[in-house]
Amino acid sequence: MKKTATITLIFILSALGTAAQPRALGGRIGATGFDISYQHTFGKKNFLQTDASLDFGYAGNGAPGFKATALYNFTIARPAWTQRGSWAMYTGPGISLGYVQDRVVYKEGSFRYHPLDYGFMLAFAAQFGLEYTFWFPLQISVDIRPYFGMHVNDGISRRVDDITDQVVFKSKTGWYNNGWYGFIPTLSFRYRF
Repeated sequence: MKKTATITLIFILSALGTAAQPRALGGRIGATGFDISYQHTFGKKNFLQTDASLDFGYAGNGAPGFKATALYNFTIARPAWTQRGSWAMYTGPGISLGYVQDRVVYKEGSFRYHPLDYGFMLAFAAQFGLEYTFWFPLQISVDIRPYFGMHVNDGISRRVDDITDQVVFKSKTGWYNNGWYGFIPTLSFRYRF
């Protein structure tokens, strides 16, 4: 009975300690889409960031898709550039999974075509950012987050022969090209609590 009570007490105290850490909730807007962003701080330096994204499609001109990203960030510097508020530079790795539109490259002999198509993507993400937390509960940050991974498209229907009316359905796994747009800086606004 004492062991059960002790384990329960340790579990409750660790859960309360985790819940007492600073958190932030807000939005993130950039070239690749709009995110609902949540940060949970561990200790004084590290934080977990999870984003649910509405992806804008390839080059921002396609139909929207969805992706989810989780990153573990490390605060690498806290410059004292202002008397009020606090600055932080951070970086960290992560992973992203989604159903998005991307450009797919097909080759048939010497002919290449590049249709846009939906499909699943799985990618590693790398983030580097600078954030400022005001003396009131608002946090603003600018970051870059490229994605390095693959895209498996749903498949392209293409008429091969006009006489027999033959249609070929092709699916292809390739590089997630839209991930390079993560090098364009993204702006975030979060409420810190």
